[in-house]
Amino acid sequence: MRKLLLIISLSPLVLPALAQSRNCLRLMTVDELVRNSILIARVKVVKVGKAKYKGEFSQMAVLRPLDVIEGDFTLNELNVLARASVRCAEDNYNKEDEMVVFLENQDSLFHTVNYQYGQFQIVGDMVKGWRDKTNKPVDKPYAEVRQEILVYISAAHSPPVEPAPQKPPVKPPEQP
Repeated sequence: MRKLLLIISLSPLVLPALAQSRNCLRLMTVDELVRNSILIARVKVVKVGKAKYKGEFSQMAVLRPLDVIEGDFTLNELNVLARASVRCAEDNYNKEDEMVVFLENQDSLFHTVNYQYGQFQIVGDMVKGWRDKTNKPVDKPYAEVRQEILVYISAAHSPPVEPAPQKPPVKPPEQP
């Protein structure tokens, strides 16, 4: 009887934790995605298969780069780990999809930066769910997205220019 009473009294505390929102990952800005990526490209998913990688990922996707914006442009195939076991992560690749991806190293492979928020579907020549300056999803032509990424890349590669420290004014020597 006591156990039943204890379970009933604790259930209001436990249930909200179990019913947490699916949007529990922090949404990186495009600038953060660029700065954390080792490879940024427009890709086509060639092959998708199951993987068991240290219990962290359960999908292996083979991507063919169509346009490398930043990173090693000599690669013909990219092996990308997906379906992370991280809570709320929904990074997933489907065969024949075309997308813009932000990738980082995972040992000798890659994985998507910011999970599902680091890959953007391309339909026709429109990038679906791209983020504007306020980090809200918008659909934008690929050419504009590419230009925007290049601006962030050049900003990341060139350090901010700080004004030189000013020396205090020197008094001229007094003449007698």
